[in-house]
Amino acid sequence: HEQNAIAGSANRLLAGVADRVFTAFPDVIAKARWVGNPLRAAFIGQPDPEQRFAGRSGPLRLLVLGGSLGARALNQIVPQALALMDPAQRPQVLHQSGAAQIDALRAGYAAAGVQAETTPFIDDTASAIANADLVICRAGASTVTELAAIGAAALLVPFPAAVDDHQTRNARFLADQGAAWLMPQSELQPERLAQWLQSAHRAALLACATRARGLAKTSATAELVAACEELTT
Repeated sequence: HEQNAIAGSANRLLAGVADRVFTAFPDVIAKARWVGNPLRAAFIGQPDPEQRFAGRSGPLRLLVLGGSLGARALNQIVPQALALMDPAQRPQVLHQSGAAQIDALRAGYAAAGVQAETTPFIDDTASAIANADLVICRAGASTVTELAAIGAAALLVPFPAAVDDHQTRNARFLADQGAAWLMPQSELQPERLAQWLQSAHRAALLACATRARGLAKTSATAELVAACEELTT
């Protein structure tokens, strides 16, 4: 099973001799079956975007996910971008940084004069994503899969040092179909991000989230287990 939108060298080699080949994204390995990535139940059972967005008003709800190690670029640029916005247009922010960067993140928001809820980790990531109007995050395989399963609008900033630039390929799966936005880290500057956020509207984010939900594959666990049982009995 290949989890990314571009196959790693080991899976490219093994695909030629494997009895079954599965992928998380389409058109990754010839003759493979596209099933998605395994998901925890919390990511599958969320209400659809229209239900979640119904009745929302006021500032946009922004969730920034830095991952367990912290995405330093996001942790530095997002507070600076928000500081450039009209305070009346700033979103309500929940920013997860990773343990190693939480102090620097809090200092960054304080220096920017921007109010935000900051935390090293989020225990219930599925609910946090579902509660957000917009997610800013990297584009790892699991993250992209979870965003689609929930149906969440996202601005994806791929990690530029990822092997074979696979995070950009992951992000394009959603972005090319209007189910996310892609911003390379080289273009992630405070001024540009501030302008982008000021132009974001809840109706457009709902449309994006709905398209993401339509691309979700949520039965990977069952399909992979079934294949293992078939091949071992």
